[in-house]
Amino acid sequence: MISIFAKPTYFLGKPGDEKNWRLQRVTSRIRGEEIAEYLGAKLNQERSDINIYVKGCGHGEIKDGDYVDILDDIWTVDWLKDKPKVKVIAMSLSHMDWLRCKLTNKIVYIPHHHINFDRLVRTRNEITTCGYVGAPQNIQVKGFKFIYLTNFKTRQDIIDFYGQIDIQVIGDVPDVPYYHPTKIINAMSFGIPTVAPEKMGYKEVEGFYFHDLKELKDGWDAKKIIKEAEKYHIINIAEKYRQL
Repeated sequence: MISIFAKPTYFLGKPGDEKNWRLQRVTSRIRGEEIAEYLGAKLNQERSDINIYVKGCGHGEIKDGDYVDILDDIWTVDWLKDKPKVKVIAMSLSHMDWLRCKLTNKIVYIPHHHINFDRLVRTRNEITTCGYVGAPQNIQVKGFKFIYLTNFKTRQDIIDFYGQIDIQVIGDVPDVPYYHPTKIINAMSFGIPTVAPEKMGYKEVEGFYFHDLKELKDGWDAKKIIKEAEKYHIINIAEKYRQL
């Protein structure tokens, strides 16, 4: 049996400005709630045979042989240096490479699953709208409408948003090894291409997104990116948890 421990999500924003609120600890929901529900694992209950602590959750309760799903929690990396028998979960290939330079702990690679459990496919005929899930960025795409989504509450909110866009555009993000390509993979699962700068955190999806909008002038191979995204369907990611 697997037990997963993760801090609850919450909204951050100004009172009365709910439309711009941002969900915090999204990874706790992805790596905790959604995986626990799919696997039938225990969530924030008693310990089991396999215990996974998401991000900085439960330092005082973690024992040798447990797993820490470290994500972008840099402070926990330092804490783990004195806990070599605690196992570590890396969320991307660049993240795993970076952790191996920092720690002697056993490290396993389990990427994020994408949101498209039902394998929905983009059906829009026109190419008019670019978008991004997350905090507003200073992005302008000439000739296209640009929309973004910040105050999502459920996975379905994000699925509905992808149903409104034709191209995902990601602005500049920190070029750090613990950044992950989940937004790109989410869009890929619908057959939607992404334009984004080249980053080390996107290592495993290089060749499946675009660095310039001009590269899309002749269209894109939706079947190719959907096929690649299947690696990250929750069915396949859940199997990696079972293998622990």
